[in-house]
Amino acid sequence: MLNSQQDKYKESEKNLHKWNNEVDVIVIGSGFAGLATAISAREVGASVMVLEKQNHCGGNSLFSDGVLAIVNPNFQGENGLVDSPDLLMQDMLSAGRGYCDEKLVNILANQANEVFQWLVEDIGCCFQDRVDKFGGHSMPRSYTPCDDSGKGIIKPMLAKFKSLDGKIKPNTSFREFLTNEKNEIIGVVIQSVQKNSTLPLEYIKVRKGVVLATGGFSGDISFRIKYDQRLNAEVDHTNIPNTTAQGMLQAVALDAQTVNLNYIQLAPWTSPDEKSYGTAPIFASYAVFQYGFMVDVATGKRFVNELADRKTCTDAMFELSQPSVGIADAQGVELAGKSIKSALRRGVVKKFETLETLAEAYNIPVKTLCETLLEYNTYVETQCDVALGKPILEGSKPLKPPFYGVRLYPKVHHTMGGLKINTDAQVLNSKEKPIKGLYGAGEVTGGVHGVCRLSTLAITDCLVFGRIAGRNVAKQ
Repeated sequence: MLNSQQDKYKESEKNLHKWNNEVDVIVIGSGFAGLATAISAREVGASVMVLEKQNHCGGNSLFSDGVLAIVNPNFQGENGLVDSPDLLMQDMLSAGRGYCDEKLVNILANQANEVFQWLVEDIGCCFQDRVDKFGGHSMPRSYTPCDDSGKGIIKPMLAKFKSLDGKIKPNTSFREFLTNEKNEIIGVVIQSVQKNSTLPLEYIKVRKGVVLATGGFSGDISFRIKYDQRLNAEVDHTNIPNTTAQGMLQAVALDAQTVNLNYIQLAPWTSPDEKSYGTAPIFASYAVFQYGFMVDVATGKRFVNELADRKTCTDAMFELSQPSVGIADAQGVELAGKSIKSALRRGVVKKFETLETLAEAYNIPVKTLCETLLEYNTYVETQCDVALGKPILEGSKPLKPPFYGVRLYPKVHHTMGGLKINTDAQVLNSKEKPIKGLYGAGEVTGGVHGVCRLSTLAITDCLVFGRIAGRNVAKQ
């Protein structure tokens, strides 16, 4: 198949009467990774064109919570936290269960703070004066944008790129690569939509290279089910609808190597009572998992460390016969510091004056649930969860009425596998050699996270390797 594809590309080049456009660098995708790439390439003088298949920029990133994990000695130190890149590496490698590319992990851990400073000082992003601990991390090290969403990062990045006279083509789909006889990238074929009309194919020549930043394949049911039979159409996902493997597969047609495609992450904080990402994650991740607990509806008992990594949590949740229920109290919601009004208004999160009424609403054995609450409150008071090993966070208080509940069930959230890259973000072929002119950054690549990505490291990954890809492709 590879030879026939290459022959087709060579034939396309041979029969081409003229290029429709010419540019130094093409970036496919306008999320965190794509914009970090585009800005970095433009800052060192390369002309850059960003392709975005939607009618607006930002992709999946725009609808994320925008939280990123970094080691920030200054802020963490002021809060009495002793962290280090080595400790972050250890946490990532532990969650990755032996399948991480340690060189890539080392780069992410050591360059994360530099990227954070770049966001604040050069891009103009604003972050809240708090640091949070999420599943799998041994230390609070996650920072939230002031507006609680990815928009707080995407919008300033877009403004920065536009201020550098960067070019963006929305409503434009990437169709295929064009290569020369050496299988080097010389251009791309694209197609735009304008006023509901599909325009003719365009051939764009690239002088330096192409960076794939097309994201993962969580929404590509036919592709993901090849690697995890559980993930059929009945399992929802948190991504926008058109998150597919199309861009990655075009690279595979050029003999690009993939890694860890079977490691597909599910989110433990999503609810089956709403579609896609929804409103439950804010309540579940900030209040339930940090200051409350999750129970098996059939038994009324806890069944997993709520602050374990995502794979540990979702594997345990899948073993249950039905969705679990997350419980927090008003104190936990206050400590979380996040509004849950939207989730309450939609009926996804519900308020109960007593534990008994909560148990009745979710059909949980009342007696066992009351025993679980008493047991958990003992762990909070002693600062030690002897049953499941959950870290009891500073400021935690024994739970008391009123209570809040939410039904929880995993949804596909992130794909750890993708194109194999080296430390310069070059995409490697089956012989471990870089494909000249082809780079990758973000979720379209694999190897950084191994079996399980730790919470809030996706954005860090996108930004660190997006900047690396941008600088390196611009040097060509």
